[in-house]
Amino acid sequence: MLADALARFVADYPRIVVRMMMRDWDELLRRLRAREIEFFVAEFSTFGSENDLDIEPLASHPTFIIARREHPLAGRGPLGLADGFAYPYASLTRIPPRSLEPIRLAQRRSPDATAAYRVFPALEFNALDAVRKIVLGSDALMVAPLACVADELESGRLVVLGSEPHLGTRYGIVQLKGQPLTAAGVRFREYVLEAERAFTEQERELLERWRPRPAPHAPASASSHASARARRKPGLRA
Repeated sequence: MLADALARFVADYPRIVVRMMMRDWDELLRRLRAREIEFFVAEFSTFGSENDLDIEPLASHPTFIIARREHPLAGRGPLGLADGFAYPYASLTRIPPRSLEPIRLAQRRSPDATAAYRVFPALEFNALDAVRKIVLGSDALMVAPLACVADELESGRLVVLGSEPHLGTRYGIVQLKGQPLTAAGVRFREYVLEAERAFTEQERELLERWRPRPAPHAPASASSHASARARRKPGLRA
């Protein structure tokens, strides 16, 4: 989403120099307080006790477990994180405690006795392209919004295995209270919000197409329907 915002911004304002960085949220917070950056977009669930921040929450986006088309788990219907513990997970960023805690609990409850001792995530990168290449070339799994892998889903190279309720994003625009943005910062922030709205609209279309759905139940046989009608008949009233 930020890359889309930046592409439009630099096209409209070619004389403005923009410095964008990808870092963990705690480092971004340090740089914000040092006035090295004007604002950042990141997971904000760990900032509950920080009273010097002004946070504008963005829409929450569901994330999904993604694998290559030939993965051993592909085609087995909607799966959860625990179903993939036998394989390495690759993460796009450091996982926040609100998501990591239920993941650890699922590991401890897994019927696989070795699951609790596996490192999660096994791989961690700040580069989406690197994670995609790893997942496409191995049995590693990734967790990401559908928009991040839309082209690979369309081509059939990647497939969606499932999701978990706690895997949604909780991102927001974070800036210091009482610290006004520059004119360029104000304008770029508007571009970020526009890109976020476009991202959300694209996501609705992707969810309709790629969200995994449970397999339909087999229809009941004629004899079972007849038996059910026979059991209900004595209780009918005109």
